[in-house]
Amino acid sequence: MVSGGIACRSLARFSRLTKIACAVIFMFLAPTILGGDTLGSRTNDHTLGAERSAHKLAGRTSNHLMDELRPYGNSLVDPGYGHLAHDRSHDREDLRRYAPNELGKIMIVMYHDIQSEEKEWVRSRDNFRKDLERFYKEGFVLIKLSSYLRGEIDVPAGKTPLILTFDDATPGQFRFVEKDGKLMPDPGCAVGILLDFYREHPEFGCAATFFIDFPAPFGVPFQVEAKLRFLLENGMEIGNHTYNHRNLRNSPPEQIAEELGKLTAAVKNMCGYEVCSLALPFGAYPQHKEVLASGVWEGVEYRNLGVLLVGAEPAPSPFSKHFKPLAIPRIRGSEEELSKWLGYFQRNPSAKFVSDGDPNTITVIQGDEKNADPDRMGGRTLMVYGTAAGYNQSAPPSTSPALTAPGR
Repeated sequence: MVSGGIACRSLARFSRLTKIACAVIFMFLAPTILGGDTLGSRTNDHTLGAERSAHKLAGRTSNHLMDELRPYGNSLVDPGYGHLAHDRSHDREDLRRYAPNELGKIMIVMYHDIQSEEKEWVRSRDNFRKDLERFYKEGFVLIKLSSYLRGEIDVPAGKTPLILTFDDATPGQFRFVEKDGKLMPDPGCAVGILLDFYREHPEFGCAATFFIDFPAPFGVPFQVEAKLRFLLENGMEIGNHTYNHRNLRNSPPEQIAEELGKLTAAVKNMCGYEVCSLALPFGAYPQHKEVLASGVWEGVEYRNLGVLLVGAEPAPSPFSKHFKPLAIPRIRGSEEELSKWLGYFQRNPSAKFVSDGDPNTITVIQGDEKNADPDRMGGRTLMVYGTAAGYNQSAPPSTSPALTAPGR
């Protein structure tokens, strides 16, 4: 009887040890056996980072992380631990350092002319250079307007996308000078200043969109094609500002379609480029907005992914429910407006768009996920994280009154 009791206790002890050993083995081998997806198909391997070693996953499990993770639609909500950037090796400290928020606001800055002296609707050359330096020091990175409109934002973790736009195609924006028998951008025009800054700080980028009108964008008729091609070859874009810089407020649909279609055709015939955005001349919004997004003129189809206004505040994230492609606000490139909004973002860093470094995910602060628009996420994974102390955010500054852009 004694030997039998000992045998039973030994068997029970062996059974418990076996269970513990199996649990440990499963903890380490589950990612391999199950293809790295121990949380179900919604993680798509990369959500937690399939490259992470089993002991890290086990360590995180022992810290009760798995108890904190919860699904949100087709996403994974991770209060404080989600991955950042392409290497997927970031942890809580990375989140604290970068504080990503891809539902934050994005500045689309509007310039008109660049000259030697500052005036209304004119930025001086020195101040334009100072603007670029300030943007760079405050962690902004230039992206194309089309990338914003398509929701294809790919900037380093912790950086904030910035969009530069130029209306009216003035000579101060783009002027050629001859150097060693070749035409080069004048170092004193906007394009020349921007490219010089890009050479010094290539990580900042040189993307910009020039909203042009005819008959002579940038002032010299026989150089139009060369200048448009130069812009495109150097990572910049061309936008629609109507063919005749027409005030569209009271224009009938047929006239709006002609203004937009005629410019679209002119640019495409010159350099094969399809414009995909519109900046309204004078900031005048037409009564017949149904022809702004797309239309046909004399067999020429046009399509605008976005319609830009003249003012007067930062634009919503393209992943936000507040994003309205036919009415996208901009910030005027003046000392007053730039200082107002840059100052606001300095005081309220959580209000601006901050990248998580991975174009395949959209990382937001817990509580903001309700503002994400699933229809604009393009199949990307929504990552939500919590903050230790939260953010204290002040009210945004008052927006500028309705502005009327300069005429001709």
